[in-house]
Amino acid sequence: MRVDGDRTHLPLALALLYMLCIVYASLYPFIRWELPLPETPYWLFAPARFYRADFVVNFFAYLPFGLFVGLASRRYRLGWALVCGALLSLAMESCQWLMPPRSADLYDFFANTTGAAVGGIVAWSLAALSPLRDRLYRWRHLFLTGWLGDFGLALLVFWLAAQVNPGIPSFSIVFDPTVLAAVWPDKTIPFADARWSMLAEIVIGAFQISGIGLFAALLVRDRRHAVLTAIGIILAAFLLKNAAIWLTLNDVARVHYLGRTTTWIALALGFLLLYVFFTLSRPKVVTLCAVILLSSLLAPLLLPDLLFARVPPSLFNSHYAHLLHFDSLTRIILLGWPLAAGIWLFFLAGRPHWGASSDVY
Repeated sequence: MRVDGDRTHLPLALALLYMLCIVYASLYPFIRWELPLPETPYWLFAPARFYRADFVVNFFAYLPFGLFVGLASRRYRLGWALVCGALLSLAMESCQWLMPPRSADLYDFFANTTGAAVGGIVAWSLAALSPLRDRLYRWRHLFLTGWLGDFGLALLVFWLAAQVNPGIPSFSIVFDPTVLAAVWPDKTIPFADARWSMLAEIVIGAFQISGIGLFAALLVRDRRHAVLTAIGIILAAFLLKNAAIWLTLNDVARVHYLGRTTTWIALALGFLLLYVFFTLSRPKVVTLCAVILLSSLLAPLLLPDLLFARVPPSLFNSHYAHLLHFDSLTRIILLGWPLAAGIWLFFLAGRPHWGASSDVY
């Protein structure tokens, strides 16, 4: 993929970030590393049992990785996707072999490698479609070019992807345990004060909405497109969250999540902050964006009940174990995203001629 003759590294940035997600999800919960007994065969040569659900999850988990690796390659897209997917899967399965809470077998390796290979085929097909490829080139040119723009867009993509966790309220970064009190009023929910939880959710949501909106706007080269880009990102996140709620939560939890007043208050405050901040100069917007995003982490840090709360499997229609891994992965993305965005904004502020009218917000 290129932009005006210059090769973009956006697929490579997506592949690197997605690889980190696979490593985290594969090694979670990072406990009980033990050497197997001497007579234990290596997992590649040990008997394995086929589980259809595990096979499907592993297949689709590695498909995006193969797609990104294939798009990042100029030649041999399928080959690179297959090799990188196989090596990553081999490393992760070998690590899981040393972790008693996890398991490793040949079927998982085959599913992972097949998913990466299919992703490489999709990448090859997309690269062969000239009209689509040219349209993607023009779309990429609307944003900051170079490594800085590539990683900024990759960060934004992963923030959007994390919004599909339905257990975490819209535009929040932690699970609100008071949800359980509304869903199951007969049970005692250990939490200090529901009022503080609601206030924290509103503050986090407003800061996330305004911070993400400013971050998206700073990626756009032409200021005329900044407002629509910010609104589009926020709207896309809202729609993804509600779609995930409809598809995965049980009936009682779904009604409560869709009717949360705190979400609408956070949206109103977030858009109000955006309206004020869009009138400021770009250097001030960069600083404010970093401060707001990092400030959104204060509420969870000040309220440990929120920071360590986990989404219970009983909220979902299915009690499949991979839901817990997905919840942990998206939580770590949402908690670490403001820090990664702050580092990106630091490099943006130090970019030579970053205030020039031809390449600024």
